[in-house]
Amino acid sequence: MHNISRAAQKAEAQAQRASLSSGARSSALDSSGVLADLTPALWQGCYNHRESTMQQLAPYVGKMKSGIANALVVRCSEPGDTVFDPFAGSGVVPYEALTCGRHVIANDLSPYAQVVTAGKLFGPATRAVAVAEARHYTEQATADAAVRLDAVPGWVRKFFHPRTLRETLALVRRLRADERWFLLACTMGILHHVRPGFLSYPASHLTPYLRLAKYPPQEYPDMYAYRPVAPRLEAKVERAYRRAPSIDPTLRRVVMRENAMALSLPDESVDAIVSSPPYLGALDYARDNRLRLWFLGVEDYRELEQELTSNERVYVEQMSACVRELHRVLRAGRLCALVLGEVRRSDRTCDTSSVIAELAGEGGRFRVERIVDDEIPDIRRSRRRTRTTKHDRVLILRRLG
Repeated sequence: MHNISRAAQKAEAQAQRASLSSGARSSALDSSGVLADLTPALWQGCYNHRESTMQQLAPYVGKMKSGIANALVVRCSEPGDTVFDPFAGSGVVPYEALTCGRHVIANDLSPYAQVVTAGKLFGPATRAVAVAEARHYTEQATADAAVRLDAVPGWVRKFFHPRTLRETLALVRRLRADERWFLLACTMGILHHVRPGFLSYPASHLTPYLRLAKYPPQEYPDMYAYRPVAPRLEAKVERAYRRAPSIDPTLRRVVMRENAMALSLPDESVDAIVSSPPYLGALDYARDNRLRLWFLGVEDYRELEQELTSNERVYVEQMSACVRELHRVLRAGRLCALVLGEVRRSDRTCDTSSVIAELAGEGGRFRVERIVDDEIPDIRRSRRRTRTTKHDRVLILRRLG
């Protein structure tokens, strides 16, 4: 995604000028006003049939609820502002910000997160264009499908019919080479699942493992047959545009892959920060996405896991550096909204919102405006009946100085 990252510097120079010129018109977003009604009631209930279907391009462990993202974007920024998400994940916040008329900057260290986020932010303007592009690339992939599988690891091959795997590899290679992020995200979204519209043998849709015990090949031979890529990708594209709002094409959008402890953004270049930092090792982002990451060029997900997941030994040090960077890039007087979790492991509880709030207050960098407690119902958790994370806390900070 080098072209997107290279665009960051130029776009951010423009963003900085726009941010400075907006200072005169911008209110300070008085917490007694816009934040007064910030309660979990704003995002209660299921959003599967309410949110844009672009938010459902591909599954992502620990994805922020789009209703939370929308509520925070609306209350922490104004139309025309630049909203920054330093831990963008699957791009929920940047996409909601874009649909609300904000310029957006998204950042994440995971190649899978980058692809899904860019897919949402840079999708074709219309369904017709997207379908035409899908047909073009699947025709090429079918023609190129004499791909050798010798170099494909056995653990990857066991998920797919050989013919399906060849077509998928040929398609992904072309999409990556041409930087067609939307179609690549759609392909990652249909990579593995039980349903017939997906490419793999019967498997979990979130964390990749085969479901051979429930669907033995001898009893369900149709589920282990060749699955052509073309009709499945086209159907996925159609689903993505089912509820897709029009987006102002003049809005700036940037996707970066940088460590949030050392960002290349200029000082005071963003108007609001809305994000969900890591929950102190509560989720295994690389392991849970290992099959999709392999298709995106990550041979060993364990190396990436070290970058994506913080443990207790380094969490405070790393988040302290992140908080300093967030203070540096955010305009004075503006708001930073962080969705954090209360993590339970080995009968110990760590409230990451308290840790971040303490770090944010050091040196007079931020003032805590609001803390909103949100109990996570079991249906919203990636792993049901888990004891890991029971509460989210939305921490609203104001940048001082």
